[in-house]
Amino acid sequence: LMGAIIRDLKKKGAAPVVLAKRIGEQLKQAMDNGSQSWGVLSQQLDQIARQAECPHYLKELVLKASKDVLHDFRYGQVRDTSNLSEVIVGRYIQEMYRSRFEQRIPLTSEHHAGVDNAIVMERVEAMRSDVFAGIDKCAKKATEQGDVANLRRPRRQKVKEIDLNEDLT
Repeated sequence: LMGAIIRDLKKKGAAPVVLAKRIGEQLKQAMDNGSQSWGVLSQQLDQIARQAECPHYLKELVLKASKDVLHDFRYGQVRDTSNLSEVIVGRYIQEMYRSRFEQRIPLTSEHHAGVDNAIVMERVEAMRSDVFAGIDKCAKKATEQGDVANLRRPRRQKVKEIDLNEDLT
């Protein structure tokens, strides 16, 4: 799944990541200066997004991610401003994952081997934490590099081999 997300990111290009970084820098500057006019700040984010050179639907995903972060600041859920660009890039990738994968599952009339939609959604819910952990790693690398061209799947955790003669109790 992470491979598909990274391929999708590469296909979309670096413009959304650049936009998210720019918005993150603007938010950090506003938060560090103590600017608490939330309406004006939201309009500034809209202005930055309008000036960006990327497809409209990607702008909307980045804007939704950045306004979610702004909402979290406004209501005290987040206080750390040190890595706002990374947080916004991560939330953009999460929004892309939801829109390109999770939200399409209920639209499928028949799943593989006749599996019930509720079971599929339950399994997707169980995978979400692992997927979001991988997305966070990708967001960190994309923010550092300013591009998505060199992203690779995160390394898998090494599975400990079980010896047949080992006592597991």
